Amino acid sequence: MHHDSEDDVDDDTLIQGARPRHKQAIRKGSSSLTERLFSFATGSNSKSRDKLISTKPGERGAGETETEIDEPPRHLPTSRKVPSRAPLVPPNVLQQRLTPLLFEFSRLLSIVPAFFGVLYHIYHIYHPPTILIDGRRPPERIDYIISALWALLTGYQCLYLTTGLLARWRVYYPPLATLIRLISLQAICWPATHFTLSLLEHEKRPVIVWAVIGTTTCASRSVQIWVTSNLWWEAPSGGPAGAAAGVKHGNGGLRGNEIDWQRWKGGKWGGRRWDWSDVVKKCMLPAGVVYCIMAWAEQLRREWSGC
Repeated sequence: MHHDSEDDVDDDTLIQGARPRHKQAIRKGSSSLTERLFSFATGSNSKSRDKLISTKPGERGAGETETEIDEPPRHLPTSRKVPSRAPLVPPNVLQQRLTPLLFEFSRLLSIVPAFFGVLYHIYHIYHPPTILIDGRRPPERIDYIISALWALLTGYQCLYLTTGLLARWRVYYPPLATLIRLISLQAICWPATHFTLSLLEHEKRPVIVWAVIGTTTCASRSVQIWVTSNLWWEAPSGGPAGAAAGVKHGNGGLRGNEIDWQRWKGGKWGGRRWDWSDVVKKCMLPAGVVYCIMAWAEQLRREWSGC
């Protein structure tokens, strides 16, 4: 009896379990038939349609689920991230080309007063003034020739003075600070030259005025040689400042007695010092040559004028 009831229960369970499976098979067959008809009508595949249908945020859906995404599609032009274009000229290349150009331009500004002084004197060599200035005889051609020589010397010394200071500033300062110092140097030299020309009245006495300007410039050049002397004779440690300027290291291969001779000439070994040989060759000798020409020109003018 008991076994029969269990068999009946199992049979009933099997029958009850078979019914849902039968229903699922029918539903599956109908759904597969529907999908086939839909894919045949639309020309799409059901598997690809299943992949397109999604409600997950950030993924694009299909059909009724296309509007359920939280983020805008990436293919829209409004949400496209346009990559930033690189500049036509890289900043480092621009800096490497522009900075030396600005340095060279600022360095050449130092010869502008002397350049215009040379042009002024050359004009008056061919067209000397004939009108009396404050009741005195105007300068002659020989005066303007000597003044042009002094103006040439002034431009030469100004150019090399600025070049020496630029070599030092480029070692110790960044490019912008170096450029500011170059412009500031010209802002000092130009008004100083104009003040000297106006104070001593260069229309009356051009030789004296430009002799003062040229001599002062030579003295300034000698100071520049002293200021930049430590760039060429660095300490034995061999710091980066000297190496950047391309200077000598240590004692430059000199012997002991030669080192003592260099010390005797002045200054501290490895620091700033007065290199009198450079001062004589670069400052005193050019000015002395022009002074000699000026003295001989004055004597020859007296002879020619019968004084």
